[in-house]
Amino acid sequence: MYINILIGIIFIVLVVWIVRDFLASLKSPARIMKDELTLRREKHEQVNANIERLRETGVKKLVPVARALQEMNETLPKEKRFTVENNHDTVAIIFEKSYVEVTHRLTQFSLSGNEQDFTDDVEAHQTFIIERKDAEGNVITTREAVTEEETIRLIAREIAAVVEP
Repeated sequence: MYINILIGIIFIVLVVWIVRDFLASLKSPARIMKDELTLRREKHEQVNANIERLRETGVKKLVPVARALQEMNETLPKEKRFTVENNHDTVAIIFEKSYVEVTHRLTQFSLSGNEQDFTDDVEAHQTFIIERKDAEGNVITTREAVTEEETIRLIAREIAAVVEP
């Protein structure tokens, strides 16, 4: 008889413990709201981090292009030289009556992906846009390149077209 009472008490304690655990796992509306806000904040921070990575990537990809432009400019005679402006996200080559603007873009990237996803997107979907514009900013020609070397070749063609018409 004592064994039955002891087993009954243990059973009641287990049932109460399970019910308490279950009720504790149910979230209050305040807890649900707090979790949702935390999740949204984390997503927003990740999107902002990827946008910052996008900007930094564009700046890094334009550094070799700007360096190549300086070398090209030094090879020209003094009267045919141009001005190079590096505006961090674009590089502008300024002539007397026109200018060439080079920008780095990603045609596709994931805002919610992690850093590895972003690196893969850069390798697979990057493009350089080379636009020759007149003094008013009207686009004369637009060209796209995938690699830095191809970009430098296209820029050299644009410079040659302006310097030696």
